[in-house]
Amino acid sequence: MKLNFTSLAYFKKAAEMEHLTKAAEALHIAQPALSRTIRGLEEELNVTLFEKEGRSIRLTRDGHILLKYAERFLADYDGLQQELKDPRDLQQMTVTLSILSATKLIPAFLAEFKKANPSVMVEIVNPNMPMAHKMPDLTLYSSTNHIENSHTVTLFRESLVMVLPRTDRHANLPYVNLADFRDRNYIAPSKGFVLRDILDTYCKKAGFSPKIVMESDNPGTIHEFVNAGLGIALVPQMTWYAAFQNLAALPVGDQDCHRYLNLSWKTEGRLSLTAVLLREFIVDHFWEYVREKANSEFPMG
Repeated sequence: MKLNFTSLAYFKKAAEMEHLTKAAEALHIAQPALSRTIRGLEEELNVTLFEKEGRSIRLTRDGHILLKYAERFLADYDGLQQELKDPRDLQQMTVTLSILSATKLIPAFLAEFKKANPSVMVEIVNPNMPMAHKMPDLTLYSSTNHIENSHTVTLFRESLVMVLPRTDRHANLPYVNLADFRDRNYIAPSKGFVLRDILDTYCKKAGFSPKIVMESDNPGTIHEFVNAGLGIALVPQMTWYAAFQNLAALPVGDQDCHRYLNLSWKTEGRLSLTAVLLREFIVDHFWEYVREKANSEFPMG
């Protein structure tokens, strides 16, 4: 956890309310997330910021020092946000985001960001229609490998599961082996999509090439095809949870099938303040949002 707008705002709220649970409720985040933020600040600064008093918390000497600077910093930030409300600065208020993965979950997640930053405009860029050859500020996408460089960070590693109709004879197994499904029909994205590359790679390791009978990169469409008994599919377990709620979703036992979800940002020019805010929000909270959303609405067992 690095010092940033979000972490300082969370720290300030905890200091004001002197209670982690109440502060988390006021911030509309989970209490463990707030605790991790505070621990991250303490580790980065090598200090103790709070001491416990029963169920309450109190600032230490170092905590009071950080609060003094955090209040100044956040006050300047609030002033900047007020200036950004001027219609003449609309461009500075707008963040462009290209979504190549997790398309079903990101809209509700962005709504949480808007609650905390109502003046920021988030423009979703269609990757198939370049915006006057201008690169988006941020891009959310998946890959077969972990990525970490000056303009990209891997958000989390996600397992893949095999989805089958509940009437399939394998539906009640605790897991499946990919090698046992060499003769089945598969529903998958077309070539060039990361999920298709992942399927081809794991099937090759199992000794066969998948028989693709229908192609789609839309989770809902793949769900309907599988539910109709037209084929099976290898899909992300967490970010696609809503796409197989009435299907059997089984882990793969003979291979560690997974993908990585990443966030990158443009390398040309400097990111605007609003783009940095959204980047920090996604990095700090998207994995926790995905995990809690999936587990609450469709427990993985």
